[in-house]
Amino acid sequence: MNYVDDGYVVGDLCQLARQANGERISIYWLPDTRYQPPLPSRVLKSIDNRKAWLPQFVENSGADIAAIRAFRTDIFLNPKKQIAVEAYLVDDRGKEYVCSVSF
Repeated sequence: MNYVDDGYVVGDLCQLARQANGERISIYWLPDTRYQPPLPSRVLKSIDNRKAWLPQFVENSGADIAAIRAFRTDIFLNPKKQIAVEAYLVDDRGKEYVCSVSF
């Protein structure tokens, strides 16, 4: 539970997903792009904190961050109007991995 500036970031993201009504809210971790969809400052602050922590997290997991070509997280409403989260990663061989994330 990521708590920043007196609020939970997941609450902001869920609200954005509901407002987007099926469109995906994407957070691009790698490559490190500054472009993000219009997001509340609390969410942007959290993203910056997590991006700084990402290389160490990957290394601690036994991997090399140089092997990751792309990594993003999508938050959206699924067809049943429930919040869904998916993570996408592309490795240096071009293989894509997709994982549903529970929260």
